[in-house]
Amino acid sequence: MRRLCFVDILRMTRACSWWFSVGESYTSSPSYRPCFQTPWLLIPPPEEEEEDDDDKDDKGERKSNSSLCFFNLEEKKAYRDVSLCREVYEGRCVGSSHGWLFLLDKTANLSLFNPFSGARIQVEGSLKVGREEEEELFDVDSYTADGAKKYTGGRAFISKAILMMSDMGKKKINKDKDGVVLIYRGGQKLAFCMFNDGRFMDLCGAHESYDDVICYDNLVCAISQLYGFVEVWDLSTTGSSPSPIKVMDMRCCLPLKKASVFLESSEQIACSYHFYLVESCGELLSVVRIVGEFMDVHVDGKDNQPQKKILYPYKTLIFYVFRLDLHHEILVEIESLGDQVLFLGGNHSKSLRVQDCPGCVKDSIYFTDSYWERADEDDSYGGHDMGYYNLKDRCVKRFYDTQQRYKMKPTPFWVLPNLW
Repeated sequence: MRRLCFVDILRMTRACSWWFSVGESYTSSPSYRPCFQTPWLLIPPPEEEEEDDDDKDDKGERKSNSSLCFFNLEEKKAYRDVSLCREVYEGRCVGSSHGWLFLLDKTANLSLFNPFSGARIQVEGSLKVGREEEEELFDVDSYTADGAKKYTGGRAFISKAILMMSDMGKKKINKDKDGVVLIYRGGQKLAFCMFNDGRFMDLCGAHESYDDVICYDNLVCAISQLYGFVEVWDLSTTGSSPSPIKVMDMRCCLPLKKASVFLESSEQIACSYHFYLVESCGELLSVVRIVGEFMDVHVDGKDNQPQKKILYPYKTLIFYVFRLDLHHEILVEIESLGDQVLFLGGNHSKSLRVQDCPGCVKDSIYFTDSYWERADEDDSYGGHDMGYYNLKDRCVKRFYDTQQRYKMKPTPFWVLPNLW
């Protein structure tokens, strides 16, 4: 069995209950050494399959997601028979971390789901997020209902969620020591919850709203949408104290003026900035993603007046990468990632060696769409902005052919395959 790749082991466990028990016993044994696996891309079914009436209910909505598939970067191939993803259509995927999907259902219940093993972990508790000293706590259910008029889907509540794991080496979730950290309320707030506690607590920040959050060196680090300010909390005393300790507020502005070069195009009307945090080779990196928005104005030849405005789908233009020195509270731009490959988007930001990611190009950033404000507001596009950016070539290339399809629903997510 040691010669079997991840896909073969996965298919073996689907054959019958006996083979499932064999696979479970093998992957749980000390002798199991999982091979490094390139992240897979969770993608919706082909467009022609989406129109299949047999998969829709009386209201015209999809009944299941049996055809939801994963795209393998190494093989440039889409797998449709390796996942158990019905739950993704029954709820809203709001995050991906260590092989688990964060799902928010229609009643605002948050859970973790492994699309390969079928395992599910419910995040227990009342799901009220707030500080105990406040007169009113933020109620997920009421906000989701009220926010439906202004926002679309579960991201009106949660825009990103990650696992907070005590032992990264074991890969398995320890419900006595692990928990979740999330960005909620349209990016305005941060909160965490330990599995054994069952209640959320706010992380009181000074630079709301937030783009990304990561666990680094036993700390929780979040990056703000306001010029990429970084805030850091120590949660190690949470077990004996009701409040986490904020240990740093790194007020250093990123050089956003570099984006002005892209505004020379007559069709481009704006740039937006998106910030990510990722641990790479023991260091903390801050990544700036610049997305351009475009409009074409057709002019009437008779009176030379604007006749029609066409808003085109947004697209990523460039990335900048900085190394964060938390001890001296400085950042330094880096020109190369070396043999590292970054995976960014709605997922838990990840850095891997290119040797461990067959099919990937070194010194590159592989990205999916995480421009939630735009992706969720328009039915004609959203989820389409995917590709990889090479820091040496300074250009964006495509790894997946969307076939001129600009609306990808559900939004693609990077997932690190595992059977734990």
